[in-house]
Amino acid sequence: MKRNIVLTLLFCCLAFAQRASAQVPVVSLVTGIIKKVIIAIDLKVQQLQNQLIALQSGEQQLENNLHLNSLNDISGWLNKEKDLYADYYQELATVRKTIADYDAVKRVISSQKQLVWEYQRANALFHSDAHFSPSELSYMGNIFNGILTESLRDVETVTTAITDFGTQMDDAERWQRIDHAAKAMQTNLDHLRQFNRQNVQLSFSRSRDEADRRSVRRLYGIN
Repeated sequence: MKRNIVLTLLFCCLAFAQRASAQVPVVSLVTGIIKKVIIAIDLKVQQLQNQLIALQSGEQQLENNLHLNSLNDISGWLNKEKDLYADYYQELATVRKTIADYDAVKRVISSQKQLVWEYQRANALFHSDAHFSPSELSYMGNIFNGILTESLRDVETVTTAITDFGTQMDDAERWQRIDHAAKAMQTNLDHLRQFNRQNVQLSFSRSRDEADRRSVRRLYGIN
């Protein structure tokens, strides 16, 4: 289930990346994909958390039994009982790690969702602003395209890290890649916000008079 969700996301994101170079407005497609992926991840995390609760209950029972047996005769355990305890704790650790993986991926996807939302809002406002020429709007589109494409590469990095189990990648390296992608996604979001602020400042500087400046403030929600 986990692998299918992430691979589906990766396929859709890569398909979008190929189209993005031709037309930025197709970002509406990835917006819908991101929403579906987040819902799917939320559902899986809930299932895993329910499983974790059940395992933790079993863990408590095992610890109680361990304490009781310790008081009686710990050397009298059967090997199969030891294996049972080991299996419980191994499954518990696996579920906890899986939840952590999903949470990390969800944070990256949520950051991309925020990036897409801020792009859409800014792009619509800039196209409503008479202070920008068609060539300038085209230039903005190229910048937006680059940022969006980079963000999709970050998603690809994450999906590779949590699905490529055929390599000798250990957990430390896997988490390092996820962390790197999360930081890169935040950098993309910061770049987008900086670019948007610069464009708003440029529009404001081109205002002809006070009435025009008030219009710019209203357009961009500046107090």
